[in-house]
Parts: sequence; C-alpha cells; structure tokens
Amino acid sequence: MLTAQFGGNLVVVWWSHQEVEVRKKWFSTEKYPGIRWQQHPKRKHGVRFDRHFGYRFMFNGKRYEGFLGWESEGWSELKAHTQKELYLENAKKGHGPTSPKEEAKQSREAVQAEKKKDISFEDYFNNRYLPEARTRKKPHTIRTEKQHLRDWLSPQLNGKPMRSITPDDIEQIKLAVLDKGRTLRTAQHVLAVFRLVWNHARKRRIVETDSPTRAIEIGKINNERTRFLKPEEAQKLLETVKELDEGAYELTLAALYTGARLGELTGLTWSAIDMQEKSITLLHTKTGKPRAFPIASPLYAILQGKEEGAPEDLVFTNSKGEKWREAPWGFRQAIKDLKLNEGRSEKREWICFHSLRHTAASMMMAAGVDVRTIQTHFGWSTLAMLQRYTHAMDESKRAAVDSLERALAKKRGGKLIQFKKSNVK
Repeated sequence: MLTAQFGGNLVVVWWSHQEVEVRKKWFSTEKYPGIRWQQHPKRKHGVRFDRHFGYRFMFNGKRYEGFLGWESEGWSELKAHTQKELYLENAKKGHGPTSPKEEAKQSREAVQAEKKKDISFEDYFNNRYLPEARTRKKPHTIRTEKQHLRDWLSPQLNGKPMRSITPDDIEQIKLAVLDKGRTLRTAQHVLAVFRLVWNHARKRRIVETDSPTRAIEIGKINNERTRFLKPEEAQKLLETVKELDEGAYELTLAALYTGARLGELTGLTWSAIDMQEKSITLLHTKTGKPRAFPIASPLYAILQGKEEGAPEDLVFTNSKGEKWREAPWGFRQAIKDLKLNEGRSEKREWICFHSLRHTAASMMMAAGVDVRTIQTHFGWSTLAMLQRYTHAMDESKRAAVDSLERALAKKRGGKLIQFKKSNVK
C-alpha cells in the first residue's frame, strides 16, 4: 500500500507487492546488450503487459543511460538497439546527442534557428544589428544607415525573409535609387549598408551565403574631391567657427595647419606632442605609418594655452571633455552660415572637414613646396594624390609669370620687349 497527500486529502493507492516488484525491475535483452526494459504493472499492449525500453553503455569511463519509450508507442528491442548505437557513435565522435533529453534540446534549438532564419531584413537591422552598431559607430553614421533603411531598403524588400533575398531584389533597390534621380554614389552607399547588415547576420549564422550585392554592377564612380578653400575663405571660416565654438575652432585650426585627417586629430594624445621640439608625431594614421611634422606658430599658441594632460589624455575634446565623434557642430554650422556649399548639387564639390586637408595641401603646392616634401607630410604612398592639386601649382606659376611680366615692363618703361621671329628653320 502506498499513501500520498494531495490538496490536504490522504489518498491510498493499493498495489500488490508483486506488482511493485515487477514495475521496478529492469530486464536485460539477450540479443541486444545494453538494451533494458521494464514492464507496466497493469497496462497491456496486445496480449502482454506494456514494456518501457531504456539503454545503458560505457565509453571512456563514462556511463550513458536513459529512457527511450513504450512498446505501445512503437518502440521495440531492435529500435532501442539502433538508437543506442547512434548515441554510442555520437559519444565516440564527440558531437551529437547521446540521450533523448539532449536530442530534444537540439531539436528545440534547431526550431529556434529556423525561426531566426525567417527574420526579415528590417527586423534584423532594428533588433540585432542596430543595438550593437550604436556602441561603435558615430551618431551621424547611424542616422545615415537608418535613413537608407527607411527610404530605400525597407520599401523594396517589403518584409521579405533575409534568406529569401536574391540579387534581383538588390538590383531593384539600385534602380529605385537611380529612378529617383539620385547618383550612383548614393546607390553604392545604400547597397553598402545592406552588405554590412548581411555580413553581420552571416557571422551569427542567420544567413549562410555571400551578400547578394556581390552580383550587382554599380559602374565606375568618380568620388575625387578637388575643391578646397582659398586663403581668404579659410580665414573667414576660422573666424566664424571661433564665434560659434572655441573647441571646434581649435580642431579646425589644427586641421588647416597640419593637414591631418579628422580621425587623426580627434585621437591625438599629449604623448604625440613635443612642446620643446615643437613637433607632432601621428602614430595612428590611415596608412598605419607614423608621420611627424613641425607645429606651426598659431597651433603652438593654442597648445600652450591648454592644460597639458597625462600622456594618454586627448588633446582636442568637445565641450563635455569627451572625444569628438564627428565633425564639430560649430564647423558644420559655419559652413552653412558662410554658404560655402550653396548652389552646388554635386556633393563631392561640397566643403567638408576633410576639405581642410585638401586646402593645406593646395596651399603648400601653391607656395612652391617640393612635391616629395608634400608627399611625406601628408603620408601619401605615391605621387598620384598630388594630381588633384596641379591647378593650384598652375595658378602659382601663372602668378610668377605675371610678376615677371610686370617687372620686365617696368624696366622698359612700360613696354614689353618684342622678340622677332627667327629665320632659322
């Protein structure tokens, strides 16, 4: 007799001693070692009591055992043996389930994986990609990527599961951008966002194939910026930025007087500055090669006025004392106030923070600095980058010739010497 208490009531269950012994006892099969069964005390399957099958085996000193199922559920000695051999093989290989419990767990995980694979591009962007991207990307980059998702990617993909997206879908996105009168560069940026998100998902096994953007031809894009500031424009820009934000002014002046990139300046620490030698050494550059150059007097005056921090402290910070994450608001607002980009539809002709680097290079070129020195200063591996500044050198040559012309005219009483054509052939 067994007793149990349920909900405050004492329940008495009558089992004979023989029934309890039969129910608890395991019997081993003679034909299939490691396969066991126990008999149900009352329930029958056919003409005999129902049997519950289990297995047991040893491998590398570890015991594996478990319950499989009832004969009434379709289990037999042979089926139990086949399943046990599969578990044993998995144990030998070191992967795969070795028990029904592990098998059920892996099955649930497989179902979850399938559900993940059905996630749409937009859902993955918002719920998986975006939270992680915010921790390492600049705010304006996040805004741009969200805008491309809203304006171009979501309308064309229309909730389609990521694993169902094809190159044809990507081609339609590209055509939609161009049909709206946008440039190839914009189409390239939109597809770049798609590719970033796709590769993010692939690393997490949400998709298994290469990005479908690989099959899309964009065409050759000329993204070369040739516009830079004239000296008077640069001076006016500095004055305007200083009125708006002192920190932005310091960063802008440093860019003009060094020609360094925004990332090189925002990451500049005091360990890179030698105030005695009046020099800066950029260690973390785009090319990976350090660059060193003298500090111009206006920049030196600014550095003298700043409180020198620890070697690892940043030299230029925003109003909160934090690292600049993008071009300062004061700089961008000054560009708008001075209307430097007004009336220019081609974005590569717009003045941006990187234009300060181009301005510094063009001024050096116009001043007659030799090209090898300029190449070293700006960290260019070849002279090809100098080609965009040839017109600055041409203007300098034109001014030199004009000055020579004026000098000769003055010597001859305002008349130029007319050379006769030679008769020599």
